[in-house]
Amino acid sequence: MSKEQNNKQMILGIDVGGTSVKFGLVTPEGEIQHATRFMTADWVNGIGFVESMKKEIGEYLKKYPVVKGVGIGWPGLLSLDRTKVVLLPNIPSIVNVPIVEILRSEFPQIHFKIENDAKCAALGEYYFGSNKQRMQTFLLLALGTGVGSGVMMSGKLFLGGRGNGTEVGHMLTTRGKSLENQVGINHLIAYTKEQLALDTAKKSSLHKEAELSPKVIADHVSKGDALAIAVWNDIGTIIGESLVNIVRVMDINNILLGGGISGAFDYFVPNLKKAMLQHLPTYYTDDMYIGKATLENDAGLLGAAGLIMEAI
Repeated sequence: MSKEQNNKQMILGIDVGGTSVKFGLVTPEGEIQHATRFMTADWVNGIGFVESMKKEIGEYLKKYPVVKGVGIGWPGLLSLDRTKVVLLPNIPSIVNVPIVEILRSEFPQIHFKIENDAKCAALGEYYFGSNKQRMQTFLLLALGTGVGSGVMMSGKLFLGGRGNGTEVGHMLTTRGKSLENQVGINHLIAYTKEQLALDTAKKSSLHKEAELSPKVIADHVSKGDALAIAVWNDIGTIIGESLVNIVRVMDINNILLGGGISGAFDYFVPNLKKAMLQHLPTYYTDDMYIGKATLENDAGLLGAAGLIMEAI
């Protein structure tokens, strides 16, 4: 570590996922100086998730004494007082464990904060994203295997009445399913396969692909594949109709789209905008902004670091 880093206050961001747990040493300017990944299953099946987290945090704090705060993002629901996780299907052993109290007791000199991972991603965009000068109020929609979301309202993270508001992915659409169960990556691929099964003449070049992914489907749009184009048009319509509800309820017309399918932004956003323009008055649409989230794969770590930015 350089002399400059030794004299600089740093943040430890932790992004907890069902597959892996990422640690990142982050500057207040949003630069990741060092990052490490651990396998979630190794923690759960080893000495236990909580003990593993304590151990690795301790190692980081010993190696990087400039760390003044630790922010942790979780893929689940949290208690209103932000001291524990109350719903986390991927890691049930952590549910209702007073994790913040445990960590503060172990490391009393360090400031700890926890938050839902999608809400962290919104914080990350607010503090470190390239859109940060533009927006004090916006919705971040994270389109991946799941569909998460977070709202910044006048520069503050919106939590909802019991601390777990803006679960946009679990909203029911006009098609009788949740948004996540239609546009999450696994469902997107399943829907594409259904359309291919109907294409008995095998006109689509997607039939030649051994494995489908959002990128593969998007690549075929650029080749003019009619089935791939129709899939992304439908996805855009579904997301756009859902966003109409959010815009009306939250009075927000700045939308950032991130996650694994945001790479196909140019292919589904036209129909997304079409649906929104069709169902919203000009009060919302005249200055509506729909753009890509900018932190990409670093959104989780930088979002977790953003929790400490709120506190310093």
